[in-house]
Formats: sequence, C-alpha cells, structure tokens
Amino acid sequence: MGSSAGAKQAPPPPAAAPKGGADESPAAEAPTVDSRLPYPNFRELFTLKNYWKTIRRNDKDCGKMLLARYLNQHPENTSKYPKLKNVDGATVDVSCNNPGFETVAANYLKVFDDVISAVEEKPGDVQPACDRLVAVGKMHRSKVSDMQNSAFQDMEEPFLNMVKEALQDRFNEKAEGLFRKFFQFLSFIQLFGHSFIHSFIHLLVFDDFCRILPHIVIMLFSRTL
Repeated sequence: MGSSAGAKQAPPPPAAAPKGGADESPAAEAPTVDSRLPYPNFRELFTLKNYWKTIRRNDKDCGKMLLARYLNQHPENTSKYPKLKNVDGATVDVSCNNPGFETVAANYLKVFDDVISAVEEKPGDVQPACDRLVAVGKMHRSKVSDMQNSAFQDMEEPFLNMVKEALQDRFNEKAEGLFRKFFQFLSFIQLFGHSFIHSFIHLLVFDDFCRILPHIVIMLFSRTL
C-alpha cells in the first residue's frame, strides 16, 4: 500500500476577498461624468466637491464675502437690488449685518451650492443642475431691474476671491483652475443654455471653448443689434 505522503495535495482554498470586494477601488467605483461638465474625469469633480465642503461650513460669511466684493467692484449695481437700498455698495464688507444684504448674499451662494449638490447627486446627468441654473437666471432677471447677462460674469473674480479666502493655504493653482472652470461652465449656461453647451463640448475641448467664447458672444450679440 503506497504512502499517503506522495499523494497530491488538494489546492488551498481561494483567499477571502477583502472587505468590500475589488469594486472598492476608485477606478471601479468612479461614476461617469456628463460631457457637459468641464472636467474630464470624476477625480476632478470629486476634488472640487471636497474643496466646496469648506465653503459650506462657512456659508454665511462666504456669501457675504462674495456679494461685498462684487458690489465693491460694481457699486452702480447696488441700486438694482431693492433689498440693498440701505447698503453702500462701494464700502460694504463682510462685517455688514444688514438683513437685506445677508439675504441677497445667502441667495447668491445658494445658487452655487444648489448646482454643486445637483451635480453631486447625478454626475452622469447634469440636466437638473442646468435646469436649476436657467430657472434661477430667468427669475433673477425678472426681479432685478435692468440686469444684464454680463452681471453674472462680473461675479467671477469675487467668486474666486471668496474661494481663496475660504480655503486659505489649500488654495493653489489646481483649486483655482477647478473653480474657474466651474464658474465659466455656469456662465456658458446662463448665456447660451444647456443645449448649446452640450453640442459644443462634443466638438471642442473646454480650453478651446474658453478661448473662442468672446468671439461667440460678439457674433451672437451683433445679430441682435
């Protein structure tokens, strides 16, 4: 009778999969990003969302900082807001506790937060975010007298400054680039609507679109004169 020592050993059982399984890797879990967004992958959107958490935690001061800087740079627009009738746009700052000023500041920041929240919920379909922004733009123009489309674009620098102040030493070239793209994305929708953006993004990379935007604006507005 042969010894059992020479018999083939049964193969060991497969190692147990780590908790959560292989699908836990970022690459496997990364959602698809809607092509209308100015980010080529979910990682950039994820980074933007993490930065934005700091602003959410300080939303009241951030909103006031955004509006104060905007009015400082464009004091002539103060009179367009009925709630700001007792506010001096040229000198107002974040310490202002005027109820009307605080309300307008909170409403402006809420627009940005609502769009980011909608994108967070469905990164693969930004239609709800686009619809929200278009609706807010229409409502804003109906409530604020003689407000031009360019007024929203004038808020880009105050918006970036607000982000810079909120992030402090975390604000770097990458953060600036992510938020600048985000703001320009919102501006494009405000100016042209989401359907225009969707068709153009498929033809051009975002940076190219940024470079030719002034020419598009001139062309479109010249046709209305």
